[in-house]
Amino acid sequence: MVRSIVSVSVGITLTIAAAGAAHAQAAGSGTPVPGTGDSTKISGSNRDNNAAYNHLISSGEDKASTDKDDRRPAARSAAVAATAADFKVGSPLRDVRGVHIGTISEVDADGIIVDTGATKIKVPAMGFGKDNQGLVLNLTAARFNELIAKAQAAH
Repeated sequence: MVRSIVSVSVGITLTIAAAGAAHAQAAGSGTPVPGTGDSTKISGSNRDNNAAYNHLISSGEDKASTDKDDRRPAARSAAVAATAADFKVGSPLRDVRGVHIGTISEVDADGIIVDTGATKIKVPAMGFGKDNQGLVLNLTAARFNELIAKAQAAH
């Protein structure tokens, strides 16, 4: 029994000595003890870092790119159906990929006359849409030219 009391006593002494040494090392190293930092400075620094990161991500640019000429043009919005008020003579017309395919040269009750530069063709109004950049034809330029060629071959 005396041995077990001595063993427990030695164990407790060693534990206290080790804890004291660890505390002395932490205090003497110049490193702050966890939980003793200035939370206002830490939060402010984290907030600044997060804001800078979010700005970088939302701009869609590389950090090194600062030249405004290198920036991408504004993204097109989703196209919606064009209304009669959207069809104005001289309005440019693009395909679904944004490629210029002609201009509106005439507006008829049964269709819209599109001037491609090489020919003029009537297109049903229901084939048109609009987005934040103007009128859009619901075809690619290649498919539009294909259909024009077929129409001309049939006449």
